[in-house]
Amino acid sequence: MNCFDVQEKMIDLVLGELTPSEEAKIREHAEQCPMCSEELQLLSGCMKTCLLEETETCECHFQETYWENFVVTIHEKIIHEKTECKFPFRVVIPIAASALLAAALGYFIFFRPSPKQTVQEETPPYYKYDPYDEMDELSPEETEEFIRIIDQKYGK
Repeated sequence: MNCFDVQEKMIDLVLGELTPSEEAKIREHAEQCPMCSEELQLLSGCMKTCLLEETETCECHFQETYWENFVVTIHEKIIHEKTECKFPFRVVIPIAASALLAAALGYFIFFRPSPKQTVQEETPPYYKYDPYDEMDELSPEETEEFIRIIDQKYGK
């Protein structure tokens, strides 16, 4: 038998619904295949646990609702075994990344200065600068004051 055939009939083996020859074939394969052996042990352990709980609460072993109760029972046992609550990184990280992306897009759409505001006017190079042009813009009083300061500094 191959692993696929064995795993299909494993639940029947645990429930005792196989013929002795089929049971022998499955057990022989499980002894040789570590994966199937582990699966059989796990399934047997689960069934024993559930059967113990079933016998404590009910006289009959297999009811119509057994498989429905089986899933609920396993789920309850897993919940009771979980003691620590892990931080939900799978939820928090995508939300934080989305908020950061939205803030960046909002900045670039609504608050980013226009190119005209960021471009500075170029100052002319020193050889194109004419200080006498500034003198023409001064009032007569400012011109006299400027000449007096120059005379004081450089002497006349």
